[in-house]
Amino acid sequence: MEFQILSNFIGKCLRKNDIFIPSMILYLIKNNGEGSVEQISRLLYIFDFKHDISYYDTIVKKFSAVMLKEYNIIEETREDFYRLKTWPLTDEEIEKITKECMIISNGFFSHLKNREEIRG
Repeated sequence: MEFQILSNFIGKCLRKNDIFIPSMILYLIKNNGEGSVEQISRLLYIFDFKHDISYYDTIVKKFSAVMLKEYNIIEETREDFYRLKTWPLTDEEIEKITKECMIISNGFFSHLKNREEIRG
């Protein structure tokens, strides 16, 4: 059930070429369902590096997290720290969500094929 909520959100609510929300979802599923604003924004900075780090902090807090909370995908367990409400997911579900996020983001994170934890 939880997996379907996340999958439907990605398929119906995200636009092609979005990178910020799929990146937050990818970070969370690659990091056992949780992560901080700082960790997620560092990931965006590393991959996008078009702006200074504070820009990505703002994107995570005021855009990605707001939308994901609005659709009941994440919860803020403490200030600036998020947890997927759909966690845990099976390996097959993680693979499917990863693939869906990569399609939406037009392959922006295509090298994140392994299910290793991301350290931020």
